[in-house]
Amino acid sequence: MRRTSGGRDRHQSRAGRARRLRGPQGRGNRHRELPVLPRRRPGDHPAHRHGHLLPQRADDARPRHPRRHRAAVRALHALPRRHRGAPAALARRGRHLPGGHSGPQPHPHLPGRAGHDPDLRLHARGRTFGELPAMTTVLGIHCGHEASCSVVRDGRLIAAVQQERVTRRKYDGQEFLSDRLPIAQVLHEAGVTMDDIDVIVSSFQAAGPSGVGLQRPLFARSFSAFDPFDPRHHVVSHHLAHAASAVYTSGLAQAAVLVSDSAGTTSRDGADFYLPFKDFYGSYYSDAPDGELLTEMRSVYAFRQGRFVLLDRAFSRAHNQPDVFVQSEASLYDNVARYLFRQEHSHGQMMALAGLPWQGAPRLVADDIVTAGAAPRLKNGWQLLEAAPDPADNADIAAAAQEAFTRLLTHHAQRAVELAGIPDLCCAGGVFLNLTANSAIAALPGVREVSVPSCPHDAGISVGAAFLGWAHSQPRNEMPLPSHRVGADFLGVTAEAITPERAAEAGFPTAVPPGEAEEAAAMAAALLAQGAIVARFAGRAEFGPRALGNRSLLSHPVACTDARAKLNRLKQRQGWRPVAPMVREQDLETYFRGPARSPFMNFNFDVRDEYRELLAEALHADGTARVQTVTAQDNPAIYDLLTRIAAHGLVPILINTSFNGPGQPIIDSATDALEYVRRPEVDFLLTEDALFATAVPAAQVTVRRPQTVAMAVLGSGPAAKYLLSHEHATQQVDQQLFLDLCGQQRVTADGASPQVRDCLRAGLLVEG
Repeated sequence: MRRTSGGRDRHQSRAGRARRLRGPQGRGNRHRELPVLPRRRPGDHPAHRHGHLLPQRADDARPRHPRRHRAAVRALHALPRRHRGAPAALARRGRHLPGGHSGPQPHPHLPGRAGHDPDLRLHARGRTFGELPAMTTVLGIHCGHEASCSVVRDGRLIAAVQQERVTRRKYDGQEFLSDRLPIAQVLHEAGVTMDDIDVIVSSFQAAGPSGVGLQRPLFARSFSAFDPFDPRHHVVSHHLAHAASAVYTSGLAQAAVLVSDSAGTTSRDGADFYLPFKDFYGSYYSDAPDGELLTEMRSVYAFRQGRFVLLDRAFSRAHNQPDVFVQSEASLYDNVARYLFRQEHSHGQMMALAGLPWQGAPRLVADDIVTAGAAPRLKNGWQLLEAAPDPADNADIAAAAQEAFTRLLTHHAQRAVELAGIPDLCCAGGVFLNLTANSAIAALPGVREVSVPSCPHDAGISVGAAFLGWAHSQPRNEMPLPSHRVGADFLGVTAEAITPERAAEAGFPTAVPPGEAEEAAAMAAALLAQGAIVARFAGRAEFGPRALGNRSLLSHPVACTDARAKLNRLKQRQGWRPVAPMVREQDLETYFRGPARSPFMNFNFDVRDEYRELLAEALHADGTARVQTVTAQDNPAIYDLLTRIAAHGLVPILINTSFNGPGQPIIDSATDALEYVRRPEVDFLLTEDALFATAVPAAQVTVRRPQTVAMAVLGSGPAAKYLLSHEHATQQVDQQLFLDLCGQQRVTADGASPQVRDCLRAGLLVEG
């Protein structure tokens, strides 16, 4: 919002309606009281007010679905409640923020931003005091990087799907409302239709004031899932949704919250918002005088009594070289990873690279990148270095960047708990996929518990959006708190059943037929205890980026010789990449030292000395392990496998890595699963209630490509697709077959491969 030359908000000119913000020369950051807004008349549609986060509802709104009584009641528009200022204790604590934090300070023309006190509850929904609320179902949508959709019902997350799992394009994004979004899939998994949805909450990462339209509209003309101007539809800002995704999955009644990423919402005033789509649409398309725009970079909140209080916010600075300019912990890690690996999305590789041993004097150390001391500051000039072509020869650079990143992030985490005065910390944003930094935060003396959701990066935005929609739907006498800790991430699409006939068509005999879940689990455990590698494709898919057992490649760290090397070879990745041990939560302290739980593989652990040699295949080069803890309640199938492994006299630990190849999203279809397990390293495929043997010799056939068939490559690198095509059909084939066909008239192929069989049926290949 624009400010007048006198330093007063235009919408706060009524005497007595709001406390005036201090001007740029004010005494530090102060928690603000929000303005008391007048009662609205039917038909009023005021623009989004500064700091006003509750949706404005018209008195005369009509229900969208009049035949459904519950939906009709939900669609009634309630008047906004008078806002309350921050509690006095918080106000006192916010007057003088501890100094010395690195990165950009809150904008000088927004002196009250650090005390922004949004009341994130919709206090009235047309109910009388004491009336029990009806069941509330909310659809959350994230438009941006790693697009996703989620459904929350009565404060519980019941379904969530990333777009990449549907389109099969890893990290797939969608910048505006489109039918490409996995709305239909997430509604199906939740068992609801759009008519059952009470609230829709979207987040638009790519939208900004005066920056929508042309190739980036807010919705496609062909979008058919719902009317974007439906009164159920609201919009939430990026960091606020991140914060909600961390808090409402933590089970914590109060917490300090730290959000950090490269860039969040861009706005004119830098404030959080939750408002009807029609108001968001109007404000972002409005013709306003030019002014400075602010983009979120780091935010600190206190969550108390069902409310988020924004304590501090730093904004990113525009630069014409964003892939070199380092202004925060996020841009530091992102830019160094991109430089070392020469591609996007290499953060996980750099985290692993940083753990490799380095001989000799390092070319770069953390002190070159950040200043030492309690409040580290990013330096300049250290970027003048040259990396070796082989990433493994740059372990010293990766280690220096990792340590500097960890120093920055632990500083901001410590500062967050101090500002909030709460020892429990919830974290969200892409930087919190970094296990090394998360573990350092968990070890801070002022931190009692650290909660990082399964999906802290941008895909988790839809989860936070859905939870905020639920929180806003509660009546005035309720203060919604997290209802439970989310300990399982199996929220995605349910695995297709694989029949013996379908497996036989792929060339795989049935070891245990469908319907014999107990026998299949028993035999799988026995085979794992004998050293087999088992692919598990069962149940609902994991929502987050890490496979947790339902879409996993499993082996035993002792029984399987060279387990880590075999799995890395199977995944076609560097041999130094780590794998993750799975352990029952009650066995965690027996073998490892670290946080009390790690259901989403978000922390590093030290292996106890007496087990380091035994568990060597489960360890990274630096001696740490990326542990996933398992309970019978949250992950019963893997818990059962581990228990059966213990009954065989082995340590109850399995090595886990995701069921996918290079450049692929985690596998989510039976066809892809059957094709993948043809690789010789995989011995068995375990489904919900059946087991199939996959280590069978391939049926070799000689094939050739007719002259009428064209060959094409779409994309590049790991995501490239290799196609054979004629006027009637197009079929994808694997890279090796494609290259063989480029150089030879006749080639040998795997006749049992579904891809080869489909090509033969379509006439894209012929035998002989």
